[in-house]
Amino acid sequence: MKIHNGVLGHIVLNVKDLKKSEDFYHSILGLEVSARNLDTKMTFMSYGQEHHDIALQALPRGVRHASGKGAAKVHHFCIYVDRNEIIDELYPVLKRRRIPVVSGPETLVVAGNRSVSFLDPDGNRVEIACNANKFKFDNRKKRKH
Repeated sequence: MKIHNGVLGHIVLNVKDLKKSEDFYHSILGLEVSARNLDTKMTFMSYGQEHHDIALQALPRGVRHASGKGAAKVHHFCIYVDRNEIIDELYPVLKRRRIPVVSGPETLVVAGNRSVSFLDPDGNRVEIACNANKFKFDNRKKRKH
């Protein structure tokens, strides 16, 4: 059996500092806290249509992220936006806040969309890319700013 019509549901990230990561994902990516689980030390964040698009899981006390010279377990995750201008408007915000930019802003050769990639407080690579077609055919309500 194959899944033919899948969509990314959510991603859960292990984070060192839950509050710092909540602030980053709210102030840079516009996600709102939708719920918290104090027992498991998790924060759930959403763009408003789903219970959560991203969940943040605090690392247990004494546990550290894996390190070394190998490749990261997750290369990156991508959040689509509906206009190229959003990419270019985000870039100076990243620079002002001294958030490490990995690539971009640039127009990707293969996909032909505008993109910028940067690191969150735990070194996870986040890509913001324009995919106007996704929004053209997406019947979700537009979020009010």
